[in-house]
Amino acid sequence: MKFYDALQMDPAILKRKIASCDTGREKAYYWAAMAIRSVLIVAFAILFISLLSGVFGSDNTPMAVALFCMMLGIRFVNFEYCVGDSLITLAAVLAILVFVPSAAAVLPPFLLIPLHFFAFFAILYITPPSSLKWATAGCTASPIST
Repeated sequence: MKFYDALQMDPAILKRKIASCDTGREKAYYWAAMAIRSVLIVAFAILFISLLSGVFGSDNTPMAVALFCMMLGIRFVNFEYCVGDSLITLAAVLAILVFVPSAAAVLPPFLLIPLHFFAFFAILYITPPSSLKWATAGCTASPIST
């Protein structure tokens, strides 16, 4: 296996490979892959967030962090569900994240608690993996393999 392929593995898979290794050299190889993978993710996070903060100003740093977390989540999602369903779910979450703050700016204060309550629980309802199973029961598209 190439080192690049080891870097692309999920940490849980790397840990299983480390546990099943027969030699210390193999274990060191997978430990190095896990460590370098972690360093690369952190380095990319710093670069990405710094770049976006530099371009859009330091006031938008929280949005850069949120975008990075979304990218990280999308990259390391277990693709055992229909891609179309996941894209619709992602679009719905992004719509909630864009339109709820805009609506909060113009709504009277007494409506803010129900608005945020609805938005929070809508995101919680549509995003966990258990909710994706009911959505994919009739999915005919082939899932992406990792």
